[in-house]
Amino acid sequence: MNETSRAAVVAAYHQPFEVKNVPLPAPEPGAILVRIECATVCGSDVHIWQGGLEGGAVPVRPPLILGHEMVGRIVEFGDGPHLDSAGTELAVGDRIVWTHESCGHCDMCSVSGHPEMCRNRRVGMLRDCREFPYVTGSFAEHGYVWPRADRLRVPDDVKTEWASAASCAGRTVVNSIERAGVLDYRHTVVVQGSGPLGLFATAMLSRHGLRRLIVVGGPEQRLELARRWGADVTISVDQHSTPEARLAAVLEANDGKEVDVVFELAGAPTAFTEGVGMLGKAGRYVVTGTLTPTEQSVRVNRIVDRQLSILGAYSGVGDSYWKAMEFMRLNAKNFAWDDLFGERRYSLDEVGEAMARMRSFEEIKPVIVP
Repeated sequence: MNETSRAAVVAAYHQPFEVKNVPLPAPEPGAILVRIECATVCGSDVHIWQGGLEGGAVPVRPPLILGHEMVGRIVEFGDGPHLDSAGTELAVGDRIVWTHESCGHCDMCSVSGHPEMCRNRRVGMLRDCREFPYVTGSFAEHGYVWPRADRLRVPDDVKTEWASAASCAGRTVVNSIERAGVLDYRHTVVVQGSGPLGLFATAMLSRHGLRRLIVVGGPEQRLELARRWGADVTISVDQHSTPEARLAAVLEANDGKEVDVVFELAGAPTAFTEGVGMLGKAGRYVVTGTLTPTEQSVRVNRIVDRQLSILGAYSGVGDSYWKAMEFMRLNAKNFAWDDLFGERRYSLDEVGEAMARMRSFEEIKPVIVP
């Protein structure tokens, strides 16, 4: 086996990626070394590359190897059982997805039951790639599955690209919808955003038998996909270019009434303010898309006198990954998942171009094949 692996490295914010050779680690007990089969680009990769998380709750400092949506083929196991987190036997050559690593013994992991909030969480793409295990993100030839990270074998009837997208966008939406609570025929729901998160949410929410599902986003080709995937109404942010216009369009689409539930999956500068304004009495707002440090204003009394529930939803846990993949597998005939991806596949030398095309809305979910 080679002693190094090629990786697209962020040496400094806003600068082109540098393809470098990084050391190839020997896996610790319980860990797994994989060959990256494919990686899909997430919006947070773009934000980090542009310094968007600097000054936020999570410290991020280059040099970094970005990428956290991926499928890898097992190359080598560390000592220990060769099982995935569902108890399935694993072997060299199997395709897997995996989570960030939670410690399993802090209060959030063991008492609160929220390992996604682990106080000692290890997130590969946010780690200095000069330190072990070096292949920290998925924009590389190889990847490293931490000993305590959940890992799941990809079913044979799930395409590699699908599983990759499910491993962040899909599992994040699973967590967001579960955070919202009961959703059924009584509820009108708004999805803010028609990127990967918004489109996954549209597909999943369309199976809940909602009274009405409204998607606010753009550009038009994404809204057209949202309609195919179950949106009853789409509202273009290009045609309704102000918060006031978007609120008016939502009210018009819902018979003049505010809505019951809003999912913020856009990360737009005014999304939170707009979302609160769309909610009627006893409404619920699940905020997921805004990771960058931002301030938005709301009339706090509106939260009180309408008895609104404001919920954050961050990432997901092992069962979120499993549910996302299962949803895609079981609904392959209902949704054309391949429509999330363009025809082009990008090499490590083309990561910057893939990121730029996502940032400019030219592609929904670029695919990198190292």
